[in-house]
Amino acid sequence: MQRWLKLTVAAVLGLTVGTSVTVAQAASRVKLPAYPVQRILTFKTKDTPVYRTSKAAAQGQHALGKAKSTTKRWTATKVVTVKGKRYVRLALVSAKPLSHGTIVIGAKPASTKLVGSYVALNKLKAHEKISQLKSLQKTAYWAPTATHDFWNMPANTLGTTVALHYGSTYGYQTLYAIQSLTTTSKKQYLYLETAAGKTAGWLPATALNKGTYPDLINRELTRDLTGTTTTTTTIDKKGHVKVGVAVKDGVVQRVVLLKQNSQTIIYDFKAGRVTTRTTRTATGAVKEVATLTPTDDTNLTFKARANFDIQGIVYQVTVTPAGKVSFVDVGGWMA
Repeated sequence: MQRWLKLTVAAVLGLTVGTSVTVAQAASRVKLPAYPVQRILTFKTKDTPVYRTSKAAAQGQHALGKAKSTTKRWTATKVVTVKGKRYVRLALVSAKPLSHGTIVIGAKPASTKLVGSYVALNKLKAHEKISQLKSLQKTAYWAPTATHDFWNMPANTLGTTVALHYGSTYGYQTLYAIQSLTTTSKKQYLYLETAAGKTAGWLPATALNKGTYPDLINRELTRDLTGTTTTTTTIDKKGHVKVGVAVKDGVVQRVVLLKQNSQTIIYDFKAGRVTTRTTRTATGAVKEVATLTPTDDTNLTFKARANFDIQGIVYQVTVTPAGKVSFVDVGGWMA
């Protein structure tokens, strides 16, 4: 089992399923194990006997136990052929996520009585979860949030799947898709590596934006503005929360808050007073525009948040008319 996981993570030398690339080109790509290894399997009928060894299974002697369900999912970790008939070694299906501070209370341990036993392959029904796995021309993508972890294979598409890296490990940078996978339920995933060629893992295609990672703060600070001096202050490094300021002739013209989800909130000024607040998506599309009533307050103040799994921090940010940024932790929360 561990050997198969290492092969999947490190990738397997050889051709990728559904492509005609060469061995050298496919060195870092995923290759599915030969059927029926790691496929999702169920028993065709209840009370099917299973055996301690493939030899015992072939002889039909000394059953270890019987299958009690036709819906419980199993996977095969080994295939043995005896007199032309295939027998598989059973293991439980598992999809192991990374810890995000959550605790499962009262979880019952899975029954392991039949784990490691053998049964004839023709007694099992296969449930394919992958409809297509193909290579891609190396294509740049970036994730606007760090909420999705990277997996060795999309969860539950094979018998044993594990999350490899937290989303924050490779968040907020350019990654490159080298393979795509489509499930039988029509969900699409991309297999990603870093610019240096290091494996990141699989993410849902819906969690990614196509293209290289942009300088989001600079994009908004310079949008339709010229002749300004810009500065950026990091409010929370781990949360990737930043504040940018554009100043002209010693007076603030624009303030940009970069949120943890890569959305931006832009405050525009006129004659030293804030007049509008625009919210833009990670790709720069306008989400909301609000006209603000000028006040006698000389400083702009707003809240910034950084959330991490079951806890978070709230900051109060202050920007002076001259563009000086300060911030203070005003509280946090924990689930």
